[in-house]
Amino acid sequence: MPRATDTRLLAVVLCSLWGTQFVVQRVALEEASAPWVAAGRAGVAALVLLPLIGRLRGLGRRGWLTVLILAVTNQAGFIGLQVAGLRTVGAGPAAAIVYLQPVLVLLAAGPVLGERLTPRKLVAAVLGFTGVAIVGLHQASEASVAGVLFLLGASVSWTVGTLVTSATAEPIVPLVVGQHLLGAPPLLAAAAIADPFPHVSAKLAACVLYAGAGGSALAWMLWSSLMRRGDTAVVSTWLFAVPMLAAVLGVVWLDEPLSIELVVGIALVAVAVRLAATAAGDRATASPGTAAWSGTPPAGRSRPAWRSRRR
Repeated sequence: MPRATDTRLLAVVLCSLWGTQFVVQRVALEEASAPWVAAGRAGVAALVLLPLIGRLRGLGRRGWLTVLILAVTNQAGFIGLQVAGLRTVGAGPAAAIVYLQPVLVLLAAGPVLGERLTPRKLVAAVLGFTGVAIVGLHQASEASVAGVLFLLGASVSWTVGTLVTSATAEPIVPLVVGQHLLGAPPLLAAAAIADPFPHVSAKLAACVLYAGAGGSALAWMLWSSLMRRGDTAVVSTWLFAVPMLAAVLGVVWLDEPLSIELVVGIALVAVAVRLAATAAGDRATASPGTAAWSGTPPAGRSRPAWRSRRR
């Protein structure tokens, strides 16, 4: 199979895994509380990645600090808040709100990573915020204000994790493995304190296994592999499809209502993510920080100028 075709196929698989997570987690929430669904997803992912624990030996003190921050932002914060929001907000609207993240990364990359804010990025930001505002306000009135805030918190938490990863020169795989191994225990502890252990039905087990093994462990390692190959731009251009896929699956599988607000909001967010992906892809080789939206920059990237001093 030609490399370009292989890359596109892997990108489709990756974005399919992320898009289906919103529906799968909504189904899991029919069987268990939000804390236990989040803990189950994180716990399964940690177990899947446990055989790679040896890759953590090369991390120094600063590397472990980075892993700890990513465990809080990319794992405990992002997963916990996302699942909490999905308890009251549908899969499609939730995806639209969470996928404000690429736009937030582009805006924050200026002051944090020293990247220029171009007209294309500004257009992407305006469209993204408008789309999320339409979906968020509709969901706040129809579903839950708290759910919308949880999802916005998840988007911000993911953004912080992405920027932290983009600003470090630590190896990719140890960061991915370490943040999963350190991020799962707090979620498990919080679930044990908040709610009794749920009855593990076949449906719940299947959803949690898929979310943890597929949506977390496999997806993050797949992203890392593509980044190591230098395929940031190709993968990034597919991210716009994630909220659209989640919305379609929510309507088809979960019988969620297809409101005009959702259609308009999803369309605006998808266009914003596509513009953001193009803006990131234009510079992916030279400066992959803003292209690394899932928090794992390509291997071989240079250390940011503000971090170039000897440690």
